[in-house]
Amino acid sequence: MPLTDQGILDYIGAVPGAGREDVRRNVAPEVSSPTVWRALKRLVDDGRLEVSGKARATGYSLAGAAVVRAHLQTSYNRRRIALYRKEFVDCYVPDKSFYISEADRQRLHEAGRPVPPLPAGTYARRILERLLIDLSWASSRMEGNTYNILETERLIRFGEEASGKDRREAVMILNHKEAIQYVADHVANITISRPDIFGIHALLADGLLADPAMAGRLRRMPVGISHSSYHPLDDPYAIEEEYDVLVEKAAAITDPFEQSFFLLVHIPYLQAFDDINKRTSRITSNIPLLKAGLAPMSFLTMDDDAYIDGLIGIYELNNVSLLREIYVDSYITSAENYRVLRAELESPDKAALAYRDFVRKAVRRSVLEWRAFRPDDIRAMAVEAGIPEADRKQVVDYVGNEFRGLHEGNVIRYRLLPENLTGIRRE
Repeated sequence: MPLTDQGILDYIGAVPGAGREDVRRNVAPEVSSPTVWRALKRLVDDGRLEVSGKARATGYSLAGAAVVRAHLQTSYNRRRIALYRKEFVDCYVPDKSFYISEADRQRLHEAGRPVPPLPAGTYARRILERLLIDLSWASSRMEGNTYNILETERLIRFGEEASGKDRREAVMILNHKEAIQYVADHVANITISRPDIFGIHALLADGLLADPAMAGRLRRMPVGISHSSYHPLDDPYAIEEEYDVLVEKAAAITDPFEQSFFLLVHIPYLQAFDDINKRTSRITSNIPLLKAGLAPMSFLTMDDDAYIDGLIGIYELNNVSLLREIYVDSYITSAENYRVLRAELESPDKAALAYRDFVRKAVRRSVLEWRAFRPDDIRAMAVEAGIPEADRKQVVDYVGNEFRGLHEGNVIRYRLLPENLTGIRRE
């Protein structure tokens, strides 16, 4: 029988703690002991096996994600019941405990850092149109939504529902759009806090819960997890207490990727809400990235089944290894998808930053009321709004450029519809 890495992993998964000779006899009896030892050492060095004991007492066990994959080979209804463990979050010490290694965090920072660097919040606003579609589609898809990405784009940009679809699917996508828009619009001030996470859940849950009053409110009733032996907490007081611990620890983490991943792990683990926990964790996990001016995690390329397997590893084993592996790989790919967009970004006009709300009102008024760009009227608006004289010309010119550049693909930025552009005078 030939010696293969998978053969070794399969055997050790079935017989944790097996020694070198056990592996040789049961996997490849025709192979020499030194050859088996070299294969085992390579798997340890690759992080796929863990070693314990010394000399004759040396044993091998699966390491990291392999533990979760081996665990999932057993049908969920035959796996031991797993209960919520306070120790999982209690033993985590912000900035001393790390789910993501220093080497991987460095890789993520290098992949996600805009070049050239941009002011805080600028990146989030400039990539918003792309992110609204990518993240809304990917996160909805992970919940079984059947809209494809083109149908999602038409729904978000033009409000067009796809025919033959359940209306709840459209609501799910539009709720994602609202939640992402909220984060991007408030990225400078939003925090990892009890009210801000509640707000994101409320936006995602709008019109989708059996009891509408539970949007943005902690769970009060027991819930089950499909295809898992995990039983979350069912005591409302304990849920509230654990939620506060979760938020306090998350808020204290300084590395944006560690903070992002911590949220992705612990919001679903607690099952803080009646439903929509995973969606809340995916949107919330982007807050630290956007606040740091890093590329977002779009979840566009994340494998849905692998993601669920990673969560089950957390639910049943408190093992983050598989989800971490998926997160790191998916983020690097996601960031690469935004690389061209990042390279094209330039420092935005001051009007786009300091007077963003004014510009939005002026463009909307130009389209909906005047049906033309009227610089004198915009200037009068600027005076009334208290914009300093030194900035007024720049602001008026910026509004004019934005007005002239409107088309059906970007009107969403000003909360307009394509039909609002019919009959407007461009000059």
